[in-house]
Amino acid sequence: MHTILLVVFMIILGAIIGGVTNMIAIKMLFHPFKPYYIFRFRIPFTPGLIPKRREEIARKIGQVIEEHLITEELIRQKLNQPQSRNMIQQLIHKQISKLKNDDVTIKKIAGFLGIDVNELVDYKLTTKFLNKLNFWYESNKYRKLSEILPQSFLDQCKGQIEYITDFLCERARNYLSSEKGERDIYELLDTFFNEKGRIIGLLQMFMTKESIADRIQHELIRLTQHPQSQKIITKVLNDEYETFKDKNLDEIIKEQQFKNYSQLVLNELKTYLNLKDKTERPIKQVVPQFIQFLEDDTSKRMTDFIIKGTSKHLTNIMKKINLRQLVEEQINTFDLKYIENLIIDIANKELKLIMTLGFILGGIIGFFQGVIAIFV
Repeated sequence: MHTILLVVFMIILGAIIGGVTNMIAIKMLFHPFKPYYIFRFRIPFTPGLIPKRREEIARKIGQVIEEHLITEELIRQKLNQPQSRNMIQQLIHKQISKLKNDDVTIKKIAGFLGIDVNELVDYKLTTKFLNKLNFWYESNKYRKLSEILPQSFLDQCKGQIEYITDFLCERARNYLSSEKGERDIYELLDTFFNEKGRIIGLLQMFMTKESIADRIQHELIRLTQHPQSQKIITKVLNDEYETFKDKNLDEIIKEQQFKNYSQLVLNELKTYLNLKDKTERPIKQVVPQFIQFLEDDTSKRMTDFIIKGTSKHLTNIMKKINLRQLVEEQINTFDLKYIENLIIDIANKELKLIMTLGFILGGIIGFFQGVIAIFV
């Protein structure tokens, strides 16, 4: 009986020692969280293994994740899988449908991004438009008009001179034939007679003032139809045109005048475009064809563009993200108690098995120690 009790006692003692030893060993992985000192000497095994090796563990985990788990090749493969492609395309379709069904405006979309679209468009249009025009003027103000304008345009203008001659003659005939033209001729003739006095008054002995005015009107109309008159007008216009096109730009229009005209054109352009109204109207009303185009063709192209663009620039993206450093920094920010609970939650069964194995091995060792003690 004494022998059996000795063996049982040794088994229980060995099991307790083995189990408790494993429990202490597991605890020592995490505890203590900080080193303890006696005088100036640090107590061995403080802090625990994981707190002590925390930075190294974080660095190794980051390295493993970057080099073996989340690699560039793996991400490329995932991006090009049909499931990923379909998911991206469905997301694009969803956003397009939202644009179509909701009263989403350009102003509202810009507002989400913190942009005042009306102010931005007005600023961009004003600065770009005026800067372009001012730059063009500064670059060309000392050049002749014939050097600035295309030759085809100059030839076309020259070809219009005969048409202008015919136009001027026709307008002159219409004016001279009108009641106003007849009245103006009579008034000018009356003024002329009054200024020239008696000598001119002698003409009235042979012709009345009305007949003289009628004669002048008839002759002026005839002159507008005479080929020689038309040739003279054409020659004058040609000479003026040649003189005009050989002038420098700044002789034709001064810099301040050009700026004033540019501002007037810009104001008219803004009024015509009415961009403020367009930014406050639903996109489906402003550009319905664009929404239809997005539905019919763009979603697939955008999906291809996103996948190809991401794959192409993935190396640079991964470098900028620096996954290894990101994981390392994140792990180093974790509270040690949180890390302990996390590991215990993950390996709870295995840790319990280790403690149980400690009890079993301790009991077996205790059994053999008891047997040996009987024979010693």
